[in-house]
Amino acid sequence: MSLKVTDLRPLLSYIQECHEGDLLSLTQNLDKTIFMFHFIPMDTFSDLERQNCCHVLMELKEAVMEVYLNKNDL
Repeated sequence: MSLKVTDLRPLLSYIQECHEGDLLSLTQNLDKTIFMFHFIPMDTFSDLERQNCCHVLMELKEAVMEVYLNKNDL
């Protein structure tokens, strides 16, 4: 399944409504979420599940930062 730009409209709407369009605010919240994974009891998720979830969040954060940096280069 290939995505179109219009498919991402709900994500863009979320960023605008919940973070007032501030991509740095979103990345800071992603950092906090990743950090909180360290305080969830170890038996809640397997090590692999924890690693995979953190990886997804880090990739999302990096993508948002790339958008932020490219936006400021214009």
